[in-house]
Amino acid sequence: MSEDKTLDDKLADILHPSPTAREFKITLVFGYKTSPDYAKAVDLAKRNPAYAEEGNGEWVRHSATFAPPQADDLFALFSLVHEWETTEVLVNHKRIPYAQQLWLPLMGFYRIK
Repeated sequence: MSEDKTLDDKLADILHPSPTAREFKITLVFGYKTSPDYAKAVDLAKRNPAYAEEGNGEWVRHSATFAPPQADDLFALFSLVHEWETTEVLVNHKRIPYAQQLWLPLMGFYRIK
């Protein structure tokens, strides 16, 4: 069900592009890694309501999409996968230049309470 919601959001962005986003979201995508943190990262990603998994075995790709209220969960997962060569950071489901260097830190402002 949550995978359908993510696909619906992607389709809506394609069919009805808007100069303003409905909601700011960051998606972390990462693949298999022979690391002690891999199982923990997959567990954290699976807790996300917008979790999706594609492929299998060493070709698997995990993705989890985070809205501003989930900033703490985003940074917990990112701290595990940020150095992996398979990790991608998407902004509103799109590859954007400097997503990891600029947009991800901006999400950190939502952690201030």
